[in-house]
Amino acid sequence: MTEVSSVSLCDAIQKIGYVIRPVVGMSMMPLLNQYTDTVRLVQITKPLAKYDIPLYVRPSGEYVLHRIVKVCDGYYVIRGDNTNYTEIVPFEWVVAVADGCSKNGVWHSFADSDMIRYAKRTVRWWRVRNFVRAVRSRIARWIRGK
Repeated sequence: MTEVSSVSLCDAIQKIGYVIRPVVGMSMMPLLNQYTDTVRLVQITKPLAKYDIPLYVRPSGEYVLHRIVKVCDGYYVIRGDNTNYTEIVPFEWVVAVADGCSKNGVWHSFADSDMIRYAKRTVRWWRVRNFVRAVRSRIARWIRGK
């Protein structure tokens, strides 16, 4: 996300109910493209579930928007769609949840059946995707080494 203090962002979400912010970073590609797509972040009104995309603040103050891959007692297991690591995020770090995005001027709700299928496929095939990436990387290093 962009550089906004947690107080002003949280206040805006509390007062208005939502904020629309541009996406910064590549961790949620290809779903969310850096600088071209925007997301709508809304107040959390119900418990978050697997496949939701919460906005959370790390202790360092960094905002992160990643997907929930597992809900546990007191924390979420979260991962970016384009990353190869998971993160444990306590419930209290979460400040909002994305309910949709605008891509090329077209609104897409994350509750749409196509988006839900995409989320399930992305989470389900994560290990295979990372294995393929690792193999490609090793082959590229081997070729460059010759």
